[in-house]
Amino acid sequence: MSDHEAAWERVLAAVRTAKPVVVADVVRGLDAEARKAVGRRTKELLRLLPAAGRPRLSALRVAGTGCLSGAAAAAAWTARRDLRDWRHQPTLTDALVRVVADRPREWRLDYARRLVGRLRVAELLAWGADRVMWEVPAALLREAGEPPPRTPEFAGGWLVWRPDEPVADDPLFPGVLETLFDADGLGPILAVQAPFDAPAREGGVPLAEQIVANARRVDLLDGCVRRFLRGGDGSRIAWYVALHRRLAPTPEESAARLRDYVRLLPNAALPVAELAFEQVKAVHALTPLAPETYAEAASALLFRPERKLLKAALIWLGKTAKGREGVVVAQAAAAFAIEHADTRDRAVRLAVRHAKAVDPLAAETVREAAAVLPGPLREAIAAAYGGAAEPEEAAEPPVLYPVAPRELDPPIASPAELLETVLAELRSPRAQRWADGERLLAGLVTHGPAIAGDLRALNERHPWLLHADASGLMGVHFVLNSLARGRPQRGVIDYLRDRLGKAETLPGRPHLTRFLHRRFLDATARFGAPTLLATPTSSTGHVDPEVFAARLRMLEEAGLEPGAYDLEQALLRLPREAAASVLDGLVSPAAKTARSWIEGGGLPDPEIAYEVVGYRRSRRGFWDAEPKTTHGKRLHAVATGAEGTGSAAFLTRLDTATIDDAATHRVARWWTSVMPAHRELTAVHLLRQAEWWPLERYEQGEILLDLADATGPTGPATAALLVYGLSSPHTADRAGALDALLSFAAQDAVPTASMGSLIPILTGSGDITLSRVTGCLADAVRAGANLWPLFETAIPALLPAPSDPTPAALADLLAAASTNATLHHIRTPIPALQTWTPRSNTSRAAKEATHLTTLLTP
Repeated sequence: MSDHEAAWERVLAAVRTAKPVVVADVVRGLDAEARKAVGRRTKELLRLLPAAGRPRLSALRVAGTGCLSGAAAAAAWTARRDLRDWRHQPTLTDALVRVVADRPREWRLDYARRLVGRLRVAELLAWGADRVMWEVPAALLREAGEPPPRTPEFAGGWLVWRPDEPVADDPLFPGVLETLFDADGLGPILAVQAPFDAPAREGGVPLAEQIVANARRVDLLDGCVRRFLRGGDGSRIAWYVALHRRLAPTPEESAARLRDYVRLLPNAALPVAELAFEQVKAVHALTPLAPETYAEAASALLFRPERKLLKAALIWLGKTAKGREGVVVAQAAAAFAIEHADTRDRAVRLAVRHAKAVDPLAAETVREAAAVLPGPLREAIAAAYGGAAEPEEAAEPPVLYPVAPRELDPPIASPAELLETVLAELRSPRAQRWADGERLLAGLVTHGPAIAGDLRALNERHPWLLHADASGLMGVHFVLNSLARGRPQRGVIDYLRDRLGKAETLPGRPHLTRFLHRRFLDATARFGAPTLLATPTSSTGHVDPEVFAARLRMLEEAGLEPGAYDLEQALLRLPREAAASVLDGLVSPAAKTARSWIEGGGLPDPEIAYEVVGYRRSRRGFWDAEPKTTHGKRLHAVATGAEGTGSAAFLTRLDTATIDDAATHRVARWWTSVMPAHRELTAVHLLRQAEWWPLERYEQGEILLDLADATGPTGPATAALLVYGLSSPHTADRAGALDALLSFAAQDAVPTASMGSLIPILTGSGDITLSRVTGCLADAVRAGANLWPLFETAIPALLPAPSDPTPAALADLLAAASTNATLHHIRTPIPALQTWTPRSNTSRAAKEATHLTTLLTP
């Protein structure tokens, strides 16, 4: 046996012990040539991986790291994810440091830097994160007396995995400190690893306090300000705000940074802007600001959206006005245009108080600015300044235009394009939209047999790739698997008929899910057919009647009949205005069925009655020992009057299935395309799913946009969906719901009165969050939507009794109603608002109520 072969066998024997330190000692005992020889056979080490088992992964990791010659190759081997063990093994860190200890110093430092470069900040706090990737470079840097790399990855690793030793004794701390302030992404890690409210462990000092104690105060203050100037909000800046407050800078210290604090006032996140404003006020109290700096600070604050800061700014202007009356009045006049009633009132009072101290030019500025004020406030300015400008002409609301339907992508034209589309979908983790799914379904039917061999080979190599949960293809995966598994054609029709029969009684599945399931089963019996009838041609979900007729003709010429469920779905997707004349010359049974459907008016709109009922919902989280039960209210469809056969009988039947599983939620993305001419009926089917929208994320924004793109009447069920969507905790879904609301408004199809009835009920039961809904309603009104029946219905029901506290969001709702009344020239009083006695006449809600009542009084 050669020396190199003997070295290989020694390394293999060491790996089999599953002890990293043993492997390190064996590798270090090899000479340079033997190491290189083993390093050239690292691919053979990887072949041991399936049989190695978890205990030997770390041993394999040490072996490759020690035998590969280049620092880059060694770092890449150490970082291999298939060699990582989620369990922390201190011996592995020691073994890796030991196995490279005899390498040249520059090699070790290069290896350490490359390992750090493979860390990811987003993964540092993840369960099972590989701390060895930080501990090894840290140990090598300490040993070499080198400063750490100034990267967020190393600093984040220091926060998460630093040794349990005082910061004062850590040679890496000075280099890490600067990075804590100059690198993005560390805020959330600092908040978890170094909170300022953390109790000391075992008599030690919390990490946050150690950082403060072992850094220069000036460096910490400058670091906070630098971090604030880079922007960010939420968890990204919370720790730095807490640090700044912990430091509590003196006015003299803040004066040295005044320029930066003023720069933060216009656009910084609210906690930072509040903090900066506090420093500006402290500096001004010490030494009055220069006039231009004073005006800049006031102007920046008065153009922020937060009422809290607006109020604070006006109060500050009032307290510091002496000797600066001209600047103060000019800023107050700029605030006249702010739409918040309480802010306008305060600005007018400020301008009136200092009217005698301003020059004629400033007075003229105030008179002109008063043109935007409502009557009583404009009269107050006129009395103080000797007349005011005429009120501005009422602004016309923006015009909303309906979204034009768009044609969908053309059908898949060849087997090659189909295979490319399938692979692209399998590589994408996103859930499939119905338009893409329908196009793929049609392609699998028409061109699927030609790529069956490719799919079969793919399925053999990656048996889980075509799984529904892995691919995100939802129901289409069934058709895909039918091709990939090569199910024999003999007896397939009987097999499918049996499956289709069972689908009629699938327990617990919603009707539309069962309908889609039957379509997917039906498609597997149509492989090789020239077309599917039901593939939509428009973003509304409809099938163009001319295209439908052409597809029927294609099937007739091929001597084929469409699948029963393909035909039913196609008929449901025909527009209501379709004419039977498009079928002239077609004589197949399917054509006769279609002609009868069109001449009969298609699926009738069912008569649906609704009631609000209580419910009890139980759900168990992953860590919950017992399920959590919540009580609330829901809109329930209690009756339908439609009769029919086939799809009509099935899809107009009331659905009582409980929608609480992930598969149903994914398939529900397709529901809006099943009956695109019957929006309200689709909304009825979605009601049970929508109850979960304020709790979870189910792409409700996209679902509502698809519903708005469809056609047909709307009603209470559509209203409930909109209310749930506008209350979503996810910004993207609320934005989608808002866009859907505007789309409905452009079609004059918003069920405003129903929304106004449901909002107080669902708010009172805790099912929705009023502040989220009112924020979206305000945006919709400013965009041009006339939602007055909603406000007229909701406001009386939300007004609290005189002894009850006023919800904070009520003032926002009243302000949105005022904007709606102003833009659309509404002058119809709300009697309940005129007689309402608020708990406090100085509250913002009381002021907004007075303003709205004044607007509505003829």
